[in-house]
Amino acid sequence: MWPLAMCQQGERVVIKEIAGGMGIKRRLEAMGLYPGEEVEVVLANGGPVILSVKGSRVGIGRGMAFKIFVSNNGMKRRKEE
Repeated sequence: MWPLAMCQQGERVVIKEIAGGMGIKRRLEAMGLYPGEEVEVVLANGGPVILSVKGSRVGIGRGMAFKIFVSNNGMKRRKEE
């Protein structure tokens, strides 16, 4: 497991754990981000992290992305086009 903030653009990962209190967990769940959910990193260039979740794009701050722990669960990285 590693923080979502450490993922690269195009990487598909599964959320494993969210570190933090109930407030941050509720906020992330309202955006569709919860343990077991598969997400794709659309943009991660040092600022906010943009994710694709169930066909929608969601932006979260880098600090929040460090509280979301993910794993690739054997998924392969999307090839660069």
